[in-house]
Amino acid sequence: MPESRVRFIGSRELHRDLPKVLDTLEDPTVRYVLTIHSKPKAVLIGAEAFLNLVRGLSKSDRLLALQLSALVQGLEASDSSSDASIELKEELTVAGV
Repeated sequence: MPESRVRFIGSRELHRDLPKVLDTLEDPTVRYVLTIHSKPKAVLIGAEAFLNLVRGLSKSDRLLALQLSALVQGLEASDSSSDASIELKEELTVAGV
């Protein structure tokens, strides 16, 4: 299976380029992290990618989930970033990534 392609996109860029973004989401390996004021707010995936998630996570999807989790935790609790780092390493080990 091809590696997931993750792109960060701001709300203004998404608004401006929505038709193009929707077209790229037909590729099930494409993922967007929607940011507002440089903070992640949502992950955009296509319908086929969503169905693949429902059926079972691939290694690249697990890695994306862990990376996003670490990013969000780092933004929410910058004073406990070392705890988030330890937690991420443990999750990666358990996930086999």
